Amino acid sequence: MKSISLVWVVFFALATTALFAQNSVKTSEAVQIGGIPQWIGAKSKDDSKPLLLFLHGGPGISFRADFRKFAKYLVKDFIVVQWDQRETGMTANLGLFNDSLTLELFHFDTEEVVSYLLKKFSKEKLFLAGFSWGGFLGLNFANQHPELLHGYISVSGMIYGNESEKLTLAILKKKINDSNNKEALKEISQIKLPFNSWEELYYQRKWTAYYFDKVKYHEISKTLSHRYLAKWGPISQEAAKVNYLEIAPEIQCPIYFFISKNDFVCNYRVTEKYYTKLKADKKRMIWFEQSTHAIPIQEPKKFSTELIKIANQTNL
Repeated sequence: MKSISLVWVVFFALATTALFAQNSVKTSEAVQIGGIPQWIGAKSKDDSKPLLLFLHGGPGISFRADFRKFAKYLVKDFIVVQWDQRETGMTANLGLFNDSLTLELFHFDTEEVVSYLLKKFSKEKLFLAGFSWGGFLGLNFANQHPELLHGYISVSGMIYGNESEKLTLAILKKKINDSNNKEALKEISQIKLPFNSWEELYYQRKWTAYYFDKVKYHEISKTLSHRYLAKWGPISQEAAKVNYLEIAPEIQCPIYFFISKNDFVCNYRVTEKYYTKLKADKKRMIWFEQSTHAIPIQEPKKFSTELIKIANQTNL
């Protein structure tokens, strides 16, 4: 009788373990998104954890090289997903396509990626984090599809690009005048807003990097910038015209802003203004004192810790 009881105890223990066992996740695949193959990678130590999709910046700049700097802290608490957007990184390696690069295409791609992930991992919602240009895509998604998000995290996000450039240019001009930097004065005087040429955008980024990120101007290749901006400049300028202060005054899901007072690429004052005006049942601003624009790279541990806090405070 005792042996039978023991058998049942062992059986129950094994059945319970099997029932609640979690599987790790490690995927790297080409998925049909927007009619073309696009690369999506996912990683987790536990497939029962919530999905976290990270939208990289740019446009056209993959985050794969730097992704591991913060993803390693997140894989215990999330299924962490990265996606190389069209014409970018691993997706570009799968083939270049002749579709014109439009905002509408990128918005549709984002919707398809979210839909694919929810179905693949049998989830009803996910966390969405958008960095810089990815913040432009992410905020649009949060505005259009809040029912699919546990929460949206804007990381140095693009909210109204033209206003951001205007504020940053004014600060730059003062710094350059104070420093009497003749080369900078000559180049910055050529900038008209909104930008009329790739060179104007190049000069703005060049001297923003020099004065705020301490990146010496000779380290920034004008040739590479020309090649990049020739392709991505037009869509960047289209995105810069979009004013989320006007078109998304209310977000119907929890929303968080990861922000630095040293960010003059997506000027933090625009984010502050939006945050003040924004109507949302739950909104929060988290400051990163040691960063400029690239918060996930410059403070990866704090970035990850804050994301985990958000998940732990969410009723999943």
